[in-house]
Amino acid sequence: MLKLQIGGVGVSSGDVKIESWSDADFAADKSDRKSVSGCVVMIDGAVVLWSCKKQNGVSLSTMEAEFIVASQPGLKLLGLRELYQELCIRIAEPMQMKVDNQAAVRQLKSEKSTASAKNADIRFKFICHYAHAQVLQTIFVKSGEMIANY
Repeated sequence: MLKLQIGGVGVSSGDVKIESWSDADFAADKSDRKSVSGCVVMIDGAVVLWSCKKQNGVSLSTMEAEFIVASQPGLKLLGLRELYQELCIRIAEPMQMKVDNQAAVRQLKSEKSTASAKNADIRFKFICHYAHAQVLQTIFVKSGEMIANY
């Protein structure tokens, strides 16, 4: 199997590992109480995407803010999966989405939304759909180990 790597194309010993890390600072902006999102996407341990931005709307809970931020790298993971499939490069599935909010991880695993905002509920169902298909997997990571903290 061929694998793209820094310095050219080489031989891979296994599937490519694609993962994301995401974190939300709930109601961080004191002027409008919008949360700040941070996310990192890695391919075999190399950072390929880093993002830090204020969320568009006001979240009503930490868990809701975490749903919103987790869906952003989730879309990127799916895009990378499609690209790698077109290049006939195997990836390890399920791709891991690392989140530091236990309530959000439990909620995603139970597939029962309590999100009060429609946009958060849609993002929640989006992640659950791909988790149920075993394409994405949400994993809890302690805040001290969260690399998406800005």
